[in-house]
Amino acid sequence: MSLLILAAGKGKRMRSAKVKVLHELCGRPLLEYLLEAVAPLEAVRTVVVIGHQGERVRERFEGRGLTFVEQREQLGTGHAALQAYPILADRGGEILILPGDLPLLRGDLLQEFLLFHRGHRGRLSLLTMELEDPQGYGRIVRDPQGDILRIVEEKDATEEERSIREVNSGIYLVRNDELLWEALRGLEAANLQGEYYLPDIISSYRARGERVRALMAADGEELLGINSRADLLRAEAILQRRKLEEVLASGVTVSSPETVLIDWEVRLARDVHLGPGSILRGRSRIGEGAQVEGSRVEGFELGRGCKAIMSLFRFKEEKGSEE
Repeated sequence: MSLLILAAGKGKRMRSAKVKVLHELCGRPLLEYLLEAVAPLEAVRTVVVIGHQGERVRERFEGRGLTFVEQREQLGTGHAALQAYPILADRGGEILILPGDLPLLRGDLLQEFLLFHRGHRGRLSLLTMELEDPQGYGRIVRDPQGDILRIVEEKDATEEERSIREVNSGIYLVRNDELLWEALRGLEAANLQGEYYLPDIISSYRARGERVRALMAADGEELLGINSRADLLRAEAILQRRKLEEVLASGVTVSSPETVLIDWEVRLARDVHLGPGSILRGRSRIGEGAQVEGSRVEGFELGRGCKAIMSLFRFKEEKGSEE
């Protein structure tokens, strides 16, 4: 199996000079979370489509075994996927296509999706979710048999279609054969955005008599994409909750958790006590039995039994020293 990650978008709604997939949550860029989620799949090749500020993305993830391909013009997700043709077309197997802005996705859901797809022995499957407020997402339109008929982007949807709560996650699992590449080459920009939409390949598969099925995720939270600063805020809260659950389960005591911030790569030993106002950033390490309260620790290691009360501990990278 190959992975195809679409990370070329400008992220206009972010209103930022920084490319979207490099925006950080809990001390790590968005794309880092996705790479962690797909790692257990042990794909033979991972292709990342880059565009806007592509060199920054390439530099940030250099040495990770990724193959980068450039989308020179941002003409939509279908056009982005087609850029991988020279690299993936002759490799056979399956391609898992994912957007690069899914920091909440976990590997277990992807494993479930693979089993679903292979169990049906289909050529194209989708991963979907149901949302109370589906605003901004492409709506899933099913036929009477429950197969996917089409996906309609919100800006192109009718009022009836906008009432649908099942939406597209942007994750596809597809057989790597000529039908895929024919479908991508045959896409038309017949929409209000003038873009080539990846979901429009569904019509090519149905025209060939292929059934297109979808697995609806039990927890739509995992599939929430990042399109705005508000989305970043929501995702940060979810990741902080997950991190708190992780450290509590490992034997850490947390007082006033609503005032505590812990970056994703922080590690805490058992019997650590985090009091109100504790902020742990970067790759900080907190030793067994240490106490932190009203303090900020940035990339620093506090030893066993240490106490940090109303203090600042920071690793100064430019000098390689600590203060």
